Amino acid sequence: MRRFKFRFEAVKKQRSALLEVAQGAMGEVQRRHTLATDLLAQRREHLATLGAQSPTGAFNPQKETIRQHHLQATRLEITRRATQVERLEEELNAARQKVAEAHRALKAMEIIEERDLEAWKAEAKRLEQVEVDERNAQRFERDQN
Repeated sequence: MRRFKFRFEAVKKQRSALLEVAQGAMGEVQRRHTLATDLLAQRREHLATLGAQSPTGAFNPQKETIRQHHLQATRLEITRRATQVERLEEELNAARQKVAEAHRALKAMEIIEERDLEAWKAEAKRLEQVEVDERNAQRFERDQN
């Protein structure tokens, strides 16, 4: 009896490879998102620290101007990083969607394979039963003679 061979094995392998590629891309986007989120949190913490600092000693207008410029630059960086995090969240959602689609496509091939295997088993069982019936009929004829 011949072995079971899935007729769409090449398609299944290709879809499996596509799933792996999508998962890799999603991992890269997650890594970038995590890094951007961490940097944003650090910058917010830095801004809070700068804002909480009060000038010590006599008021120095030059130092205060530099401090204010630094605060403004930090605020701008936080805004830029927040925008970057939002963009990366959108990319991450798109990557998750691609992984889900690739997983569904692979799952469809697995379901088809399971159905083909069940049909192959049923056909093999039917052929085996035909063979057993034929042997029993031959044995019965021999025993009758």
